[in-house]
Amino acid sequence: MLAVLVIVGFSVRAPVKDWWLAREACGGKLPGGDLETVRTDARLGAEEESFDKELGRYQCVLTNDEGKVVVAVDAYLDGRDRDREIRRIGASGQPHAVLPGGLPGFEAQKSRVYLMPKCPRRAKGSWGKHHRLLVRTWTYFAESREEKAAMLRLAVRMTNEMTGKLGCGGEPLPAPEDGAVPDTGKFVPRAQAKGTACNALATTRGLAEGRNGEVRIAIADGGVVGRCTLHAPKKASDNRFRPKDNQRPGKPLVELTSWLGTWGGDMREMGSGPDPLPMGEGAVWKPALTADRAWAVAKCGGENAGFAAHWGYDYSYREEGEKVEPPTEAEREEQRVLLREYVATFAKDQVRRGNCTGLQLPENP
Repeated sequence: MLAVLVIVGFSVRAPVKDWWLAREACGGKLPGGDLETVRTDARLGAEEESFDKELGRYQCVLTNDEGKVVVAVDAYLDGRDRDREIRRIGASGQPHAVLPGGLPGFEAQKSRVYLMPKCPRRAKGSWGKHHRLLVRTWTYFAESREEKAAMLRLAVRMTNEMTGKLGCGGEPLPAPEDGAVPDTGKFVPRAQAKGTACNALATTRGLAEGRNGEVRIAIADGGVVGRCTLHAPKKASDNRFRPKDNQRPGKPLVELTSWLGTWGGDMREMGSGPDPLPMGEGAVWKPALTADRAWAVAKCGGENAGFAAHWGYDYSYREEGEKVEPPTEAEREEQRVLLREYVATFAKDQVRRGNCTGLQLPENP
């Protein structure tokens, strides 16, 4: 009889605990329907919340009964924590999905949704009225389209809560359309990229290896980051055992990226070389050119905008079968020339599309 009472008591307490944690987590601001979707069938275990308005730092986490994160929200106004998070974004893999509806953000690996709304009332130093808050919302469980749509709605809701909690001012972010999800971009044959936002990869004299390749287009209106990637043709051997709707693209050869606003002082991308992208607070926003990366700058809507061209993360200057050795100085000069051509074509097109001004390109090598 005692065992039966214990089992019955637990079966009653577990739903009550679930209900209480779902209601109380993150200040009680998590939308119930979306939380129910992203938590799948997990039992809830615990919640924590901390807030420091002066430092501009907020954190909350809701875990299941196995200690795995169901939902976590982190907001960074500025400072070392924000720089560390920006650095982590680049180190763990590039922002790979843009957000719909003009939302200022992106999705990174493991369903991490980052939103960067303006926070003019809390602006400091050189950032001025264009200072942006960084809010990360994530879960281990968002995999299906329905779960990703719920996660995006949840991220927008919590970001709007953060701008209010931190006294940012400005307009709230619009709610995503029903069913809208982060977009990893579409792949088109290189020739079909002409006239698109990734036109530069189709029209610039390029690498022989990529002439018959594919271009991934991941640029959205209103976004803070955009990406165009030139891939080599697919190898049949790489997709021999993969279904037709999940084919792996060829290796990335060239990346073109656009960046709006002040991000952080130590943002790197795989393939962009040893130096961080120069877009931290107080950074001198000026063109730059190396054999690894070309960088152009402009002003878009009064904010700093940067445009980068760099090699894919596993691109090798040597053709298959050639002896692997560092490029000669003449070859590095050729790399600089080609990257400069890529970034010039890309930046000019982006400036035209975004009604930007003051474009500065790196000097010819």
